[in-house]
Amino acid sequence: MSSPWNIDQLDRRAFMAALAAVGAGSLLPASAEAQGADFKGRQLLSSGFGGSTMDIIQKAAFDPFDAATGAKSTQVPMQSAAALARMKAEAGNPQIDMYQFSGGQEAQAKSEGLTEPMKSVPNLANVPGGLKDPDGHWVTWAVIAEGIVYNKDKIPTPPTSYKDFFKPEYKGHIAFPAITNGFGMDFLVMLARTFGGGEDNIEPGFAALAKLKNETIFKAASDLPGLFGQGDIWIMPYDTGNAFKTAQSGLPVAFATPQEGSPAVPITSCIAKGAKNADVANGAINYLLKPEAQIAIAQGMRWSASNVNTKLPAELASEIPAVSQLAQLDRAKINANRAAWTERWNREIAR
Repeated sequence: MSSPWNIDQLDRRAFMAALAAVGAGSLLPASAEAQGADFKGRQLLSSGFGGSTMDIIQKAAFDPFDAATGAKSTQVPMQSAAALARMKAEAGNPQIDMYQFSGGQEAQAKSEGLTEPMKSVPNLANVPGGLKDPDGHWVTWAVIAEGIVYNKDKIPTPPTSYKDFFKPEYKGHIAFPAITNGFGMDFLVMLARTFGGGEDNIEPGFAALAKLKNETIFKAASDLPGLFGQGDIWIMPYDTGNAFKTAQSGLPVAFATPQEGSPAVPITSCIAKGAKNADVANGAINYLLKPEAQIAIAQGMRWSASNVNTKLPAELASEIPAVSQLAQLDRAKINANRAAWTERWNREIAR
């Protein structure tokens, strides 16, 4: 897992409560589906994100899959960059059958011939085209949605736009992440889009940031409780998962979806080319895409579901952007300009 998004620092207890609310029985497939695949005695090895995140995913998808098919699924914790490195190292003789990524590594893996197309994944048809590879080499099964995190006591009416960061009444009460944090880079791009530019014209983004340069700049998700806890910070750009975690600590924090869209950080899976248990991996990916599993994952981590047939409970849906509200950033262009934009940030914005 790539560290800027800190998705492995979520609340296991919240997930267990959510699991009870959804109904543990509802996570098990219908008997006809269970009889469709028999993987008894088969071992599936997948990379995983570590920490409570990995536990939540295990309980939401892998455990029901194992119970239904007889397989035994194990996740090996590793960050996305390390997972891609291992995938390369094992090319031609993969020991890990299935990989989970959060930083766009799935596209690189495909381009280097390290993946193979998925087969017999019925739920793949229910994922929008922008969230899956057209050749079937990878699929997004959840999305970390970015947007606006705010103090409900100080801002009783939820923000609606990135333009709200420039309201005079919020001056001195704004925080935003450094560009070395993935969300900081995305904030720059969304500001550029908001004021007439975008990935191909970043100038409006830097012009907007220059107006905020005297506000608080922070580095990581671990800073959120302290920033909001002191009461001086009222609003910042961040994500649903960390907004949820901060609120769980007792702080009056909520998430708002900007009208410009919530930048999407896709959580994907793919199968290693030549994987010995590719058929088992296909079955597990189908379970990650099941509405029941996606509801449980949303309950535990406030990630957006990728399956268009996933219907979140109303209260939960109010906290998490739907697929239609997600903004797809051009990650290839961002990565190509990352070094230059970071150098400019250090020269013009950083203090």
